[in-house]
Amino acid sequence: MNLPAHGRGAGKVILLGEHAVVYGRPALAASLPLGLVAEVGAGSGAARLESDHAQLDTDPRLAALVAEALAILDLPAREVVIRVRSELEPGVGLGSSAALCVAVLRALASAGSRILSREEEFRFGRRLEAIFHGHPSGIDPAAAALGGGCFRFLRGDPPTIAPLRLARALPLVVAMSTRPRSTGAAVTGLRARWEADPTRYERVFDDVASVVEEGIYAAERGDLEGLGRAFDRNQALLETLGVSVPEVEELAERARRAGALGAKLTGGGAGGAVVAVAAEPDAVARVLAASGVRTIVARVGADAAEGRAA
Repeated sequence: MNLPAHGRGAGKVILLGEHAVVYGRPALAASLPLGLVAEVGAGSGAARLESDHAQLDTDPRLAALVAEALAILDLPAREVVIRVRSELEPGVGLGSSAALCVAVLRALASAGSRILSREEEFRFGRRLEAIFHGHPSGIDPAAAALGGGCFRFLRGDPPTIAPLRLARALPLVVAMSTRPRSTGAAVTGLRARWEADPTRYERVFDDVASVVEEGIYAAERGDLEGLGRAFDRNQALLETLGVSVPEVEELAERARRAGALGAKLTGGGAGGAVVAVAAEPDAVARVLAASGVRTIVARVGADAAEGRAA
């Protein structure tokens, strides 16, 4: 193997359409400037993964991730150690699991002198993410692999991934809730409600799809107020779906009072993070940070992204 070798995966933020995307509706997402780097070096014994983040380092699913990635790439399952450095906090809806999967996949592919196509990165990344989330839509590994910009995503095999051409970068604030989050619980709970009353929930998913398309139109035109209205409408629909919680709703309202044009939960829900669009994102972040809320300010565009954590 060609050692050492490196790979990177980007974090993500879902701007519009989470949950409904699992049921065949479009979503709008963006790659974050923050991400995760994996380095493959020489080791001894069975292949293993080490992380600089205690919560990730103790995850029992890491062994399965390493074994599956090695099997995908037809590499020997021994004598390598994968060291991970992450800028993403696990469990808040910013795609840390998918970033890890894509980074490990890319690092091992480089070590094995293999060049993966973008389609392979999407497909294998989703396969690896299933270790963490069961039946993911694939939007997280798409963002992790793209590494920059906004895109419209439609689930499929292969998925439809269409980068947006934006009139201006989108100024975003991501605010982290202190409530523990379980994507699996939110997803399975919604699945049970949908199975009990599919007509009602399909109607809500259609409403989400309409909001996504309106938000995409606003984003492409640089209409931040229009995008903010789409955020707020999507949040109301997420509450109808039962995947929001009062703490997240209160945090979204605090962001609006601080000057955000719109705010909503992002990711799996039931806790985690809120994303807001704001003409003055640094000012919004300062107000939230003054009350102890951890924030990320990001300006994402069609080709690149920049941001910082606070």
